[in-house]
Amino acid sequence: MTAGADRLRPEWPSLPAGLRAQVEAQLGGDRTSDSPAQGGFSAGYAGVVRSAERAVFVKAIAAEGHTDSRTFLRREIRMLRAAPSGVTPRLLSVIDDADGTALILEIVPGIHPGTPWTDGQLHAVAAEIARLAAATAAAPIPAARESMLPSYARWGRIAEDHALAAALPLRLQDRMPQLLQLEASLPDALTGTALAHGDLRADNILIHGERARFIDWPHARRGVPWLDGPLLVPSIEASGGPTCAESWRALREHGAPDAARLLPVIAGFASFLWWNQAQPEIAELPGLRAFQRAQADPILRWLGELL
Repeated sequence: MTAGADRLRPEWPSLPAGLRAQVEAQLGGDRTSDSPAQGGFSAGYAGVVRSAERAVFVKAIAAEGHTDSRTFLRREIRMLRAAPSGVTPRLLSVIDDADGTALILEIVPGIHPGTPWTDGQLHAVAAEIARLAAATAAAPIPAARESMLPSYARWGRIAEDHALAAALPLRLQDRMPQLLQLEASLPDALTGTALAHGDLRADNILIHGERARFIDWPHARRGVPWLDGPLLVPSIEASGGPTCAESWRALREHGAPDAARLLPVIAGFASFLWWNQAQPEIAELPGLRAFQRAQADPILRWLGELL
């Protein structure tokens, strides 16, 4: 499973000259090099930009660039400003004007986990999710029951789509009434004040030593503790790592609840992936539907085991 869109991100010279000049002014000297990142699902630039004096991580997009990508970048700025200190990358500077939007961050050291995941990586990530689960989030970080609905409540629409419903594993086809009941309970199941990253997968994780750090925060939410767990484990299995059930056992060693307590969330994310993988491709984000499809298969199997 490719943890990102099937294309290279824009190169530094493709950004508007005025936006590049403003970013380079933050470097304290002329830019000497840049190293673009290639993962993730965004049509904007992301990478390390260096001068002789310093290096920073930059995420930027032109004003006329992909509208959703600019919206998510602006949302990430709000989330980083609101998040508790110590759990997100440090925000150094923001540019948002007629040329475009740029987010300038400290460089987070580390490597992405996976291909395949190791036991040590999984436990490092579990410990960091536990850190978030113990942190209290406040507005403007949105409540999960508001930001995740209706996107994570698609069983009703799946049930009405004969082709999608018929392609489900037989065990889930037979339990559609139970899935609809779980969907009805999802708003209450999401409610809480714990901080969640909201889009946790290998390309949004960096591991340095024994510590995992999470990057890319536009989907931050406040909700039930351990909300990130069900959103993460399907991507681990899809990339050749442990199964969802095996990964969850590792998370439980760090304080995660029994998976049955988060069953509405697991079912909700399964409906999100299964519904979205069947939707038309987004031209600016090639590979997104295949990425969602690769995660849908393991979470549907796990959901069937839990019902």
